[in-house]
Amino acid sequence: MICAQAARMLSRCSIVTIAATLALATSAFATIPYGSAGGPFPGFGPDVIAPNDVGGKEYSHDLDTDDTGALDPQQVIAWDGVGGVVDVADYTGTRPNWTAENDVDALANSGDYAYTQLKEDRAHLIFSFDDTYHTITAAGGVVVSTLPSAGPIALPIGMAGGAGELSYEEATGYGAAASTIGTWAKQAEINGMPLPDDVDAVEVWGPEPPLWDADKYSLDNDIFSGTSIWNASGSTYLPQSVIASAVISLLGPDIDPDLIDLDALMVHDVFGERERWDDGPDGPGDEIIFSIRQIPSAAYPSGFYATGSELFVLNASAPTEFLKHGGHVWDKTYALTSFNIGGDNERAILDINAIEAVGEFAVPEPASMILLAIGAGAMVLVRRKYQATRDAI
Repeated sequence: MICAQAARMLSRCSIVTIAATLALATSAFATIPYGSAGGPFPGFGPDVIAPNDVGGKEYSHDLDTDDTGALDPQQVIAWDGVGGVVDVADYTGTRPNWTAENDVDALANSGDYAYTQLKEDRAHLIFSFDDTYHTITAAGGVVVSTLPSAGPIALPIGMAGGAGELSYEEATGYGAAASTIGTWAKQAEINGMPLPDDVDAVEVWGPEPPLWDADKYSLDNDIFSGTSIWNASGSTYLPQSVIASAVISLLGPDIDPDLIDLDALMVHDVFGERERWDDGPDGPGDEIIFSIRQIPSAAYPSGFYATGSELFVLNASAPTEFLKHGGHVWDKTYALTSFNIGGDNERAILDINAIEAVGEFAVPEPASMILLAIGAGAMVLVRRKYQATRDAI
C-alpha cells in the first residue's frame, strides 16, 4: 500500500522518461550555480509562498538563452528562486514535422498543479508581462512601446513586476480584496546573472534538475507550423485552428485568424492519453487556460482586437469562457481598464506573457514524507495531503 501510494504521488514526474528521446542541454557553468529549491506540491491558504520555497521552477526567455545568457533557441532553464540557474529541457530536434528553431513561447505540464484551485479562486495566479506592448495614441495612431525589465510598474489596480519579473494576483477565496497584485519574483531571484529582461514562459511544481516536467509547450508564431501546443515528444497537442476558433468565439470574427498566437498556458489533461486532447465521457474534458499575443486593430473602438491579457478557458467538451479569478473576470474589458499605463486619452495596454499558479506553502516530496511516516498512522496524513492536491486537479 505504501509503495503503491508513493508510486501514484510520483507519477507526475514520470515525464522525465522522455529525456531518453530529448536532448537535455549540456549545462554551461552558470554564473550563479543552481541550488536546491522547495517542495514539489502546493498547499493552499491566504498568503503567497516565496519563490525559493516552490520546487521545480522552469522558465524561458523571450529570445531563448542558456543559463549563461547565450542565445539558444528552445532551451528551458531551471531557477532556484535565489538567482541560481541551470539548463534543463531543450526541444530542439524533437519535432519530426517542424524543425525550425522558433523560440519557446509557453510552458506547462499535462497535469499542472493548482489548476483546479486557481479556477476556484483558492490558488494565487502568477504571471509575467511582455516587454513590448502597443499604445493607441490620442490621435488614433499605434506605437510599439517597451516595458522596463524591472518593476515596480504602476497599474490602475496596484504595483506589478517588470517584463523580466513575475507578478501575482491573490486568490479571493480567503478574503483578499479583488485585484490584489504585487511582484512575486524579481529579476535577480529568477536569474542572478545575467538578469532576464523578458520572462516569456514559466512552469512550477516539478522535479528538481536535472529532471524537468514541461511536457507541453508553445513556440512563437503558431501559424507557421499550424500547431499552438506541442507535446514534448514532438507531436501536436492542439492545432492553431482550435485556439483561433476559441478566441473568435469570445472576441468576435473581425480578425485574420492567422494573427492569433498562443502566448501563455496551463494544462489540465485528465482524460484519455496525456498527449491527446480528449472529450470527457460524461461532461467536461481536457482543458487549458491560455492567453494570446496582443493584436491592435483600428476596427475596434478600443484600438485592440485582443489586449493579450484576456485569459481564456478552453475545454474539449464545453464552450470557451474567460477565467474568473481574483474576484473578477479576465476579459477584454478588465484588461483595458486594469492594465492601461497610458497617459491622458491614450491606451497603453500591457500584454500577459506567462501564467502559473501557487499556494501558501509547499508540501514535502513523497519520499521524504514516507521516511517520516513510521508509526502513528502517518501514512494516512501523507495520503490525505496528496489527495487534497492531486484529486482536486
